[in-house]
Amino acid sequence: MKKILIICAVAAFGASCVSNKTFNSMKAQALRAEGELASANTRIEELGARNRKLTDAVEELKKDTARLSADYLYLNQKYKKLLADGSAEAARMLRQIEESQNELSERSQRVDELEQMLRAREESIAAIRRKVADALLGFEGKGLSISTREGKVYVSMEDKLLFRSGSFEIDPNGARAVRDLAGVLAQNPDINVMVEGHTDDVPYRPNGQLKDNLDLSAKRATTVMRLLLENGEIAPERIIAAGRGESLPIDPAKTREARAKNRRTEIILTPKLDELMQLMDKE
Repeated sequence: MKKILIICAVAAFGASCVSNKTFNSMKAQALRAEGELASANTRIEELGARNRKLTDAVEELKKDTARLSADYLYLNQKYKKLLADGSAEAARMLRQIEESQNELSERSQRVDELEQMLRAREESIAAIRRKVADALLGFEGKGLSISTREGKVYVSMEDKLLFRSGSFEIDPNGARAVRDLAGVLAQNPDINVMVEGHTDDVPYRPNGQLKDNLDLSAKRATTVMRLLLENGEIAPERIIAAGRGESLPIDPAKTREARAKNRRTEIILTPKLDELMQLMDKE
């Protein structure tokens, strides 16, 4: 994956209009933001790996449970036969049966706990999608779509809803959609947010403020982030803004329609599942 440029606070002035001191300060802030995004992406990748590990663990526990159930039935039958024969082996077999039964009980409880956590994760994601869909009902089909992928909810807004060509000033209609989404986020503090700006592959003409498509996508992402943060009930640390430029197209074709799809801003919502993460850490 190509390098992600993160801009959490991009100045609105051109490089020619600022002093070296201010320019260096802006560069330092950008580097810090890039580090924070890299850390966040690493955490997302770790969570995805842990989720896969947890799912595999559930399957293994189910297999172990089935095996222990079969062992228990075998030992119980053998014990009853030995007991009927009056064998001195009966006492040892009884202890072995009790140990197997205890282990079986612990394994079954563990499987139930893990499956409950996985169901809670799926239900949380489905609930987020419903809330977002309800809040943005009037915008779906008008340049806005909502989908669920890899345990996250994606709210994708096309440029025709948010920005004019080559601009990072948000359209009033698009601003209303973002503010409606901010209302959902304010009422659900257990949701983290990643705002990603995307462009097509048509070269951007530098204008003194921005250099290329990467700059444009980052500036658009921070514009949406700032609009979300106008809602004072949303903590800034919940949101990360990133510019991806033309690196992740939806449609790689060189047609007008494909490029229109690729010009978008994606707001990615991820539920905080602290209990599940703690359980995964124990594995």
